[in-house]
Amino acid sequence: MKKSICILCISSLLCSPFTAFAGPSGNTQASASETEYQPPSLRREIRALQKGDWIHLTTEQKLEDLDLLYQTLKENYPYFHTLKRMRDADLDQKYRKARGEIRTSNTDISFYQQLDEFINTNDQIGHLLLHNPYWFEETADSYRRVAADYPDSDRMQKLAAAYNNPKSLENYKKIRQVTDPAYDKVMDYYASLESAQTDEQESVAANVQTRIIKEGSIAYIKIDRFLSGNEYGEDKKQLFDFYHKVRGYDHIIFDLTDNGGGSMDYFNDLIASPNIDSALTCNAYGLIKGGENNRIFLDMDQYRPVSEFPDLPRTNQEDLSDTDFFHDIQYTVDPAGGGKMLSGKLWMLVSDTVFSSSEYAAMFSKATGFMTLVGTQTGGEGIGSDPLPIILPNSGLIVQYAPVYGVMPDGSGSQECKTAPDIRSADGETALNACLRAIAEQ
Repeated sequence: MKKSICILCISSLLCSPFTAFAGPSGNTQASASETEYQPPSLRREIRALQKGDWIHLTTEQKLEDLDLLYQTLKENYPYFHTLKRMRDADLDQKYRKARGEIRTSNTDISFYQQLDEFINTNDQIGHLLLHNPYWFEETADSYRRVAADYPDSDRMQKLAAAYNNPKSLENYKKIRQVTDPAYDKVMDYYASLESAQTDEQESVAANVQTRIIKEGSIAYIKIDRFLSGNEYGEDKKQLFDFYHKVRGYDHIIFDLTDNGGGSMDYFNDLIASPNIDSALTCNAYGLIKGGENNRIFLDMDQYRPVSEFPDLPRTNQEDLSDTDFFHDIQYTVDPAGGGKMLSGKLWMLVSDTVFSSSEYAAMFSKATGFMTLVGTQTGGEGIGSDPLPIILPNSGLIVQYAPVYGVMPDGSGSQECKTAPDIRSADGETALNACLRAIAEQ
């Protein structure tokens, strides 16, 4: 049940449907002041489009797609109650509202916008989102490559086939005729920012940034994204070279405060495995619904009836009652061999941006004692599997969702309860300053 061979953070800032909207914590990042200028975001620009058709869907076809989406989510998506508690978002009510609005819509783009309003206002609760054409193209291409790299993975073959189905490929290409002006506007904005950067600023934009805080004693490593195994080669060289340089330092600080996830392999292969001398193991659980869409992609032989779920102190009974099966999850990282590259104490800086695979890194590090966490509570959703697609039959649009409700060893939900730092930074204090304070107090 690993996210390791799927690129969860596949595309750049421009392709993300969440750009300048809300992070995993639910804070709307562009709302600090309603009067301040907000840089263009792809999702906002697409939602502002007034007209556009690509296949001229009938009202009946739109309603059929919406009904199938809602029913599939009811049968497969385990976060309905979590959404209500965390975002006050009731998908049952939102479905009824969307159905009424779709009856009066008269364009394909308005249907797209209504679907987006239905599911994408919940800020990644359970990885739920409607793929825009650019995110879709990145995802379809990535699964195609991953399936080629892992020909024996039945799930990867099924996911690649789903995302590369002929109708979605054809219709998403047509959608671009309507949405490309919005995309170009966002691209032009960020391209102008990039061209204005100095060489020094460009170097700061690297995925891995390293520096010495105190010569011979304290080193600092900032990682903004966990790249996939076929992308992280340059990062691996940079990290391992720096590990060699600071191998005798007393304290090494890993800063993940801006890391929203990616591939679990990055953390396992480049951070944990080179810096342990014995295997580390973290146990958890995964709850799922028994819907048909889940059964297509998941190996149900791994799951047991939820009636056999252990009695854990922090289990949310409402969420438990809404699922059908569970299985034990064991995350194990083995040492790379040759001894630890870093001999000092390891620290991890965290924030509410830490989500998905970076949340896994935080959870694993705290549970195993691999690192000491400093900062604020994380964003959650570090236990589970690759998001699964729902293909809408008439439009070819694809909605993704996380099928697995991740459960910590104490029964708490990973999405909602997240990971608390070992040392919490004070109000107004950065995670780095809190960490340096903790080091000074030792």
